[in-house]
Amino acid sequence: MSRPPLARGRILAAARHIVEREGAGALTFDELVRESGITRGGITYHFPTKEDLLRGLLEADFLQWDNAEAALTPTDCDPDTARLLGFIRTLTAQDESHRRFLCGMLSAATLDPSLMDPCRQELRDRLGRKHWSDRDLKLHLVHLAAEGLMWQELFQMYSMPGPARARLVALMEELARQWGGGTSRKKIAKEA
Repeated sequence: MSRPPLARGRILAAARHIVEREGAGALTFDELVRESGITRGGITYHFPTKEDLLRGLLEADFLQWDNAEAALTPTDCDPDTARLLGFIRTLTAQDESHRRFLCGMLSAATLDPSLMDPCRQELRDRLGRKHWSDRDLKLHLVHLAAEGLMWQELFQMYSMPGPARARLVALMEELARQWGGGTSRKKIAKEA
């Protein structure tokens, strides 16, 4: 007997709500049965262990991240700069439920550092292509600034006043365009 295709999505949505609300430590199969309305057998069919469930949550989050980043990536500049701008825009979007989810998942990652392996691989893939020219270093500096803002806000260390935060994000984008070349190679070819 095959499971309904929507069951996996319902399980992940319910698990995400538990993690957002109470952290990954509260994510048990019993709690997931209560939250999702799916039997334990239905849950373990898709996720035999809690580790499989946590990995499934992270995979779903990475997919959402990729979709959000693609939607926010401009087309009016070179690919490296465009990808950085999409990254900045996605990373600096203020989403309280995502912040709570990440905080909840960090506790699980401290107990099982291998949960971060997909994230580590993504960084290796992105950064491994760099030649670390002055341009690459400058673009990476902007990347790190966006990450720093995200971590500061994730842990609620300090909340910048709205207008100052908006200007900071705009400045990051401005520097990315300036240091990355700003215009697309297509536009440069047309102008030549």
